[in-house]
Amino acid sequence: MTILVNLAGGDALVAWFESRSAALDASLGIAFSGIADALYSRVLENLAGDVVDDRSGKLSAALTEASDTRSATVGIDSAAVPYAGALEFGASIPEQLIAIKNGKALAFAVGGSQVFAKHVTHPAFVLPPHSFLRSALADLAPDALTMLDDAVTEAMEA
Repeated sequence: MTILVNLAGGDALVAWFESRSAALDASLGIAFSGIADALYSRVLENLAGDVVDDRSGKLSAALTEASDTRSATVGIDSAAVPYAGALEFGASIPEQLIAIKNGKALAFAVGGSQVFAKHVTHPAFVLPPHSFLRSALADLAPDALTMLDDAVTEAMEA
Protein backbone atom coordinates (compact mmCIF):
# COMPACT_ATOMS: atom_id res chain seq x y z
CA MET A 1 0.00 0.00 0.00
CA THR A 2 1.32 3.43 -0.89
CA ILE A 3 0.12 6.78 0.40
CA LEU A 4 0.90 9.80 -1.75
CA VAL A 5 0.62 13.31 -0.35
CA ASN A 6 0.91 16.43 -2.52
CA LEU A 7 1.63 19.77 -0.88
CA ALA A 8 1.49 23.17 -2.49
CA GLY A 9 5.10 24.31 -2.45
CA GLY A 10 6.17 20.84 -1.40
CA ASP A 11 9.03 20.77 -3.90
CA ALA A 12 10.53 23.88 -2.31
CA LEU A 13 10.20 22.32 1.14
CA VAL A 14 11.88 19.10 -0.03
CA ALA A 15 14.67 21.11 -1.68
CA TRP A 16 15.18 23.09 1.53
CA PHE A 17 15.47 19.92 3.61
CA GLU A 18 17.82 18.34 1.09
CA SER A 19 20.10 21.38 1.15
CA ARG A 20 19.79 22.14 4.86
CA SER A 21 22.89 23.26 6.62
CA ALA A 22 25.21 21.23 8.79
CA ALA A 23 24.04 23.37 11.72
CA LEU A 24 20.48 22.14 11.25
CA ASP A 25 21.67 18.52 11.01
CA ALA A 26 23.65 18.94 14.23
CA SER A 27 20.76 20.61 16.07
CA LEU A 28 18.26 18.01 14.91
CA GLY A 29 20.65 15.21 15.81
CA ILE A 30 20.93 16.53 19.35
CA ALA A 31 17.16 17.03 19.59
CA PHE A 32 16.33 13.54 18.29
CA SER A 33 18.91 12.02 20.63
CA GLY A 34 17.22 13.80 23.55
CA ILE A 35 13.80 12.67 22.36
CA ALA A 36 14.97 9.05 22.10
CA ASP A 37 16.47 9.20 25.61
CA ALA A 38 13.32 10.78 27.09
CA LEU A 39 11.05 8.31 25.31
CA TYR A 40 13.17 5.36 26.44
CA SER A 41 13.01 6.61 30.04
CA ARG A 42 9.22 7.05 29.84
CA VAL A 43 8.77 3.52 28.48
CA LEU A 44 10.91 2.19 31.35
CA GLU A 45 8.64 4.04 33.80
CA ASN A 46 5.63 2.42 32.14
CA LEU A 47 7.27 -0.99 32.56
CA ALA A 48 8.06 -0.31 36.22
CA GLY A 49 4.42 -0.61 37.18
CA ASP A 50 2.83 2.52 35.71
CA VAL A 51 1.25 0.48 32.90
CA VAL A 52 2.84 -2.99 33.04
CA ASP A 53 4.70 -4.65 35.91
CA ASP A 54 7.78 -6.11 34.18
CA ARG A 55 8.73 -8.40 37.07
CA SER A 56 11.11 -10.57 35.05
CA GLY A 57 12.83 -7.64 33.32
CA LYS A 58 12.47 -9.28 29.89
CA LEU A 59 10.43 -6.43 28.39
CA SER A 60 12.88 -3.80 29.64
CA ALA A 61 15.83 -5.82 28.36
CA ALA A 62 14.21 -6.13 24.92
CA LEU A 63 13.83 -2.35 24.44
CA THR A 64 15.76 -0.79 21.57
CA GLU A 65 16.66 2.87 21.15
CA ALA A 66 18.10 4.70 18.15
CA SER A 67 18.28 8.22 16.76
CA ASP A 68 19.85 10.15 13.92
CA THR A 69 19.38 13.60 12.39
CA ARG A 70 15.87 12.76 11.16
CA SER A 71 14.30 10.40 13.68
CA ALA A 72 14.12 8.95 17.16
CA THR A 73 13.02 5.38 17.72
CA VAL A 74 12.22 3.30 20.76
CA GLY A 75 10.97 -0.18 20.02
CA ILE A 76 10.98 -3.69 21.32
CA ASP A 77 12.64 -6.85 20.04
CA SER A 78 9.56 -9.00 19.48
CA ALA A 79 11.72 -12.09 18.96
CA ALA A 80 12.91 -11.77 22.57
CA VAL A 81 9.42 -11.09 23.97
CA PRO A 82 6.78 -12.38 21.52
CA TYR A 83 3.97 -11.37 23.90
CA ALA A 84 4.88 -7.66 23.72
CA GLY A 85 2.44 -6.96 20.89
CA ALA A 86 -0.42 -8.59 22.79
CA LEU A 87 0.37 -6.41 25.82
CA GLU A 88 0.64 -3.21 23.77
CA PHE A 89 -2.44 -3.69 21.59
CA GLY A 90 -4.51 -6.26 23.50
CA ALA A 91 -5.44 -9.69 22.26
CA SER A 92 -8.24 -12.21 22.11
CA ILE A 93 -6.81 -15.46 23.51
CA PRO A 94 -8.71 -18.57 22.38
CA GLU A 95 -9.55 -21.52 24.59
CA GLN A 96 -6.47 -23.69 25.10
CA LEU A 97 -5.99 -27.33 26.03
CA ILE A 98 -3.20 -27.83 28.56
CA ALA A 99 -2.02 -31.45 28.68
CA ILE A 100 0.74 -33.32 30.48
CA LYS A 101 4.07 -33.70 28.70
CA ASN A 102 6.63 -35.31 30.98
CA GLY A 103 4.67 -36.64 33.91
CA LYS A 104 1.67 -38.65 34.94
CA ALA A 105 -0.63 -35.73 35.80
CA LEU A 106 -1.01 -31.98 36.13
CA ALA A 107 -1.20 -30.89 39.76
CA PHE A 108 -2.77 -27.66 41.00
CA ALA A 109 -4.90 -26.33 43.85
CA VAL A 110 -8.59 -25.47 43.47
CA GLY A 111 -10.47 -24.07 46.44
CA GLY A 112 -7.73 -25.18 48.82
CA SER A 113 -7.79 -28.80 47.59
CA GLN A 114 -5.07 -30.55 45.58
CA VAL A 115 -6.35 -31.60 42.12
CA PHE A 116 -4.71 -33.94 39.61
CA ALA A 117 -5.68 -34.16 35.92
CA LYS A 118 -4.33 -35.46 32.62
CA HIS A 119 -5.50 -32.28 30.89
CA VAL A 120 -7.42 -29.08 31.54
CA THR A 121 -9.03 -26.50 29.29
CA HIS A 122 -8.12 -22.90 29.95
CA PRO A 123 -11.10 -20.77 28.88
CA ALA A 124 -10.85 -18.09 26.19
CA PHE A 125 -10.31 -14.54 27.42
CA VAL A 126 -9.66 -11.03 26.18
CA LEU A 127 -6.42 -9.34 27.23
CA PRO A 128 -7.02 -5.57 27.27
CA PRO A 129 -4.32 -3.27 25.85
CA HIS A 130 -1.57 -2.22 28.25
CA SER A 131 0.08 0.42 26.08
CA PHE A 132 3.59 0.98 27.37
CA LEU A 133 5.01 2.25 24.04
CA ARG A 134 2.19 4.32 22.51
CA SER A 135 1.25 5.92 25.82
CA ALA A 136 4.89 6.95 26.40
CA LEU A 137 4.95 8.61 22.98
CA ALA A 138 1.64 10.37 23.63
CA ASP A 139 2.95 11.67 26.97
CA LEU A 140 6.18 12.91 25.39
CA ALA A 141 4.73 14.35 22.14
CA PRO A 142 4.30 17.98 23.29
CA ASP A 143 7.84 18.09 24.71
CA ALA A 144 9.25 16.41 21.59
CA LEU A 145 7.65 19.02 19.34
CA THR A 146 9.09 21.78 21.51
CA MET A 147 12.56 20.20 21.35
CA LEU A 148 12.37 20.00 17.54
CA ASP A 149 11.05 23.54 17.23
CA ASP A 150 13.88 24.81 19.43
CA ALA A 151 16.44 22.87 17.38
CA VAL A 152 15.22 24.34 14.09
CA THR A 153 15.04 27.85 15.56
CA GLU A 154 18.59 27.53 16.93
CA ALA A 155 19.91 26.31 13.56
CA MET A 156 18.11 29.03 11.63
CA GLU A 157 19.57 31.71 13.91
CA ALA A 158 23.10 30.31 13.56
